Amino acid sequence: MIVQRILISAPYAVALVPAEIPDAPGPGEVLVRTEATFISAGTELANYTALDPTVYRPGTWNAYPWQPGYANAGRVVAVGPEVQGFSAGQLVYSFGKHASYHTQKPHDPMGLLVPVPDGVSAEVAAAGRMAGVAITALQVSSVQLNDWVVVFGLGLVGNLAAQFFQLAGTRVIGVDPMAERRALAQRVGMPHVLGGSKEEVAEGIRALTGPDGAMITVDAVGDARVIEQAASVTAPFGEVILLGSPRAPYEADVTPIIRPVHWKWVTFKGALEWKIPRHPTRGVRHSTAGNIATNFELIRRGRLKVAELISHHIAPADIKLAYDSLLHDKEHWWGVVVDWT
Repeated sequence: MIVQRILISAPYAVALVPAEIPDAPGPGEVLVRTEATFISAGTELANYTALDPTVYRPGTWNAYPWQPGYANAGRVVAVGPEVQGFSAGQLVYSFGKHASYHTQKPHDPMGLLVPVPDGVSAEVAAAGRMAGVAITALQVSSVQLNDWVVVFGLGLVGNLAAQFFQLAGTRVIGVDPMAERRALAQRVGMPHVLGGSKEEVAEGIRALTGPDGAMITVDAVGDARVIEQAASVTAPFGEVILLGSPRAPYEADVTPIIRPVHWKWVTFKGALEWKIPRHPTRGVRHSTAGNIATNFELIRRGRLKVAELISHHIAPADIKLAYDSLLHDKEHWWGVVVDWT
């Protein structure tokens, strides 16, 4: 069958193009008709703009031409032989690309297909993908009840990370230079938000936490300058959680980053979501599939606010408008659902 998919062919070149896939799923496969996908701004824009240089390296996961997307919710059309637990018409979530139809191998070790519970719409399920990115910040930390936590960067991932830390019983401060992002964080229940210069932010943090700073700080931006800022306001024996993926080069004196490690016994921890296994594994507390189920339950119960983080819905043909707006109009564009219905 002929399907439509989004393809990035070169820097700033993205379009909706046709592609052909089999009419029926093969053994172990499920054919899904997409209802909604969600744009992961950090990853997709890094490859759209060639900020990640591996787009030019043949054989890499994101080499041009590259098909973006890993947040997909749709309906099962057909189930192939050797597949159990799925049926036609079922709403499911996967790491499927931005495409009108796709196949998944739910029982493959690297496959993933999760039923979406009643009460969670396709668009919210797709947008909930960002919660899967954010939750590892909490899970890799040593946070304790009532700790002070500072999240730097209140885009979708940072906002959701802050929500998770609040659900864990901590006191959270959100930091972002954009007023609209701070306002959005307040609308989903974050009481403390800060903006301004590095010095003003540090002063505001210590006015709340006391002179030592926060026990946990989180870089949800993926910027080495932010990591340095986070380290400077981390309390003795605290942790700096690296949630964002640093990509842009940054040259500076490393002493301000190393000093807290030596003098304040601060620990740096990576929180990239691929740290944990895809499926439940004996001896490992968390898994991607388990996190997705947890996130859907929190969304269904109204504990995790995701629908409020959607700023725009677009048709697939408007993907370039969405990418360019996410790049250049961050005050107004932050959470974009692609509607495939």
